[in-house]
Amino acid sequence: MHIPDGYLDLNVTLLCAAVSAVFIVLGLLQAKRYMEERHVPLMAILTAGVFAAQLLNFPIVGGTSGHLVGGTLLSVFLGPLGALISMTIILVLQAFLFGDGGVSALGANIFNMGVIGGIVGYYLYVLIRRLVRKGGWGVRLGAAVGSYVSIVLGAAACGVEIGASSLFPFGVGVTVPVMVGWHLVIGVGEALITVVVIEYVLRARPDMLALPKIGFSGLLRKLKAEEVERAEKAELEAVTGKTVGRD
Repeated sequence: MHIPDGYLDLNVTLLCAAVSAVFIVLGLLQAKRYMEERHVPLMAILTAGVFAAQLLNFPIVGGTSGHLVGGTLLSVFLGPLGALISMTIILVLQAFLFGDGGVSALGANIFNMGVIGGIVGYYLYVLIRRLVRKGGWGVRLGAAVGSYVSIVLGAAACGVEIGASSLFPFGVGVTVPVMVGWHLVIGVGEALITVVVIEYVLRARPDMLALPKIGFSGLLRKLKAEEVERAEKAELEAVTGKTVGRD
């Protein structure tokens, strides 16, 4: 799904870069407010893991490439904007150090994998978790659906971007079906891997899933410490299905 240099014209490049930049700025502002020391090692491990997983990709004729994304997996632990920050780091390093994804296409790649993968995937996860309301089962199902849907939507967006570009030889009638078709299959693997990771964490360290999320909460008004703690306890109860003791 990494779009290389030379695929997007100036209009598509600037539009994607502008949209992604808005979300990145919001993410950095929220991280400055709510990111704690305990987030740092977890973010580093997750970022490194997703970075390595994305390097295993294959070319798609009439599209770009196919691979695992990991946006929803990141967001389940870090929150939607935390996942976006992590994905931005991954894509910048891949573009500048490995030539995987173009520098000029960073805005589009961040939008497809960070904004759609992290933010859309996260809210699908939360919605399904709340609907199921069966502790860990809601978490598992929500993570699986969020991962699957977000990677397919990201692939569709990628197909639209390159197909709408005047520089690419194929139109959206080719690029969208090709990208979506392959990622309908890849999405199954993405969902399975996400659930396996979540399953292990639920058994070993469910508290890792309850860290304060770096998202849109408190964007207009900084949350107080007790509000953050209350949200963290509510998250842990939702993840485990058990009541957490109140102070």
